[in-house]
Amino acid sequence: MGFGTSATEVVLFIGSVIVAASVAGILGMTALDMSAGLREKGEAMKDRLSTDFRIVNDPENIPVIGGNYTFYIKNTGSTSFYFTNTTVSVLIDGQMFTASKLVFTSSDNTSLKRAEVGSIMVNTTLTSGYHTLRVVLHNGIARELTFKV
Repeated sequence: MGFGTSATEVVLFIGSVIVAASVAGILGMTALDMSAGLREKGEAMKDRLSTDFRIVNDPENIPVIGGNYTFYIKNTGSTSFYFTNTTVSVLIDGQMFTASKLVFTSSDNTSLKRAEVGSIMVNTTLTSGYHTLRVVLHNGIARELTFKV
């Protein structure tokens, strides 16, 4: 009877150690997955917080040269961002303009560096009155300007 009780206790002890190790492994993996997710979210938030811009036109006096309206964009964030017709969306009164109607200008023609001012020329015809320009960056940051033609 003594040997049977000891064997039962050993089996129960080994079983509880296996269960405890399994639970510890699952909790460890869950914590690792959570920390990786938090790191990714943190990087995305850092990108959004360090990227900012302003539309710096005078809303009453938008330059028009040969049917092209020129809008000036200033990078007010702490990092540069891509500034091309494939990474920036331009809408006027809710209408999105295709790459063929847009010309982006910056110092290197691919990005807008910190504190730099670039321009977006939009080839369109607008009726007289008020219109709304909306510029959206690749990461979703957007700014609007209501201007008069």
